[in-house]
Amino acid sequence: MIRNRSEHFAAGAGGRFFIVVALALLLTFLTGCAVAPKEVSPSRDASSLLYWQVSGRIAVSGADGGGSGSFTWMQNNEQAVVQLRGPLGVGSLRLTLDNALLRIETGDGQLLEAAAAEVELSNRLGAAIPTRELRYWLRGLSGSGAHEWIQLPTSTSDAATLSQNDWRIDYQRYGITDGVRLPLKWVATNGPAKVRVVIDSWRLQ
Repeated sequence: MIRNRSEHFAAGAGGRFFIVVALALLLTFLTGCAVAPKEVSPSRDASSLLYWQVSGRIAVSGADGGGSGSFTWMQNNEQAVVQLRGPLGVGSLRLTLDNALLRIETGDGQLLEAAAAEVELSNRLGAAIPTRELRYWLRGLSGSGAHEWIQLPTSTSDAATLSQNDWRIDYQRYGITDGVRLPLKWVATNGPAKVRVVIDSWRLQ
């Protein structure tokens, strides 16, 4: 009888030990899950980027219509090559911005530049967009000319607002790519004209 009681006690103690260990492991797991991931801080400034590529989606609306599509922007120092893919009301367009000069090559091979290119782009998009400023706005920077930060960007906030050349740019989401904090979603408005941009990927050199 004494032996049976000893065996019963040993079995009970072993079971309790197993339960305690299991609870401890479960608590450790849950504690680990509850810890928020460490925020990655940017180590580079977007203004230092000279060579970069960004792909995403764009929607343009204005008094004369609008549409949505996808784009790829390749910046090589002062020159940018932009591919717009429809529908967007444009079909397929290839834009080249070399300093202040805009050139357009349409899907049917038509070549336009300067003022004629600006007019053609405005007609196809349904609104006039500030092509010369876009390379700055894409990186979350103010372009040339007078501007005002209504809400300054910070390292922790996903909201910032820039006013420039009668346009209001509302940045809504940021991300960090190769140590650079860059916009992932923003909306620019100027009266009835609106440009909405969602970034799918950044590539930096």
